[in-house]
Amino acid sequence: MKETAGTDMDTKNTLFNRLRILRMILKTTGAGKILLTYFCFIFADALIIYIFDPAITSYGDALWYCYAVISTAGFGDVVVTTAVGKICSVILTAQSILVIAIVTGVIVNFYTHIIDEKKQDKTEGTGQNDQPLKS
Repeated sequence: MKETAGTDMDTKNTLFNRLRILRMILKTTGAGKILLTYFCFIFADALIIYIFDPAITSYGDALWYCYAVISTAGFGDVVVTTAVGKICSVILTAQSILVIAIVTGVIVNFYTHIIDEKKQDKTEGTGQNDQPLKS
């Protein structure tokens, strides 16, 4: 029983550590601002669709529609019928693709940079380097 409790604590600590690192990455790189702007745009887009599209009867339906657009699931239970709604959908789709690509690239680049620094520190600490010996 005690081993399970210790394992649960290790899992929780690992999860919190990873979330802390992710928060640091988003804050350091500015990707957090990109994500915040993106989420604000989603809510604004849903509001515009709700106001201008008569087929959308509630703000919740507009948010659900935006989710379907973002996830490219296209459930079909809620659809826009006006040009404004369709234009908002296209813009949301394009922005979703760009934001996901940018944020993913930033996070991967940051992790790669951290790994390279750790390798360099480890190599310097042992007195080894990656340069081949010249004869």
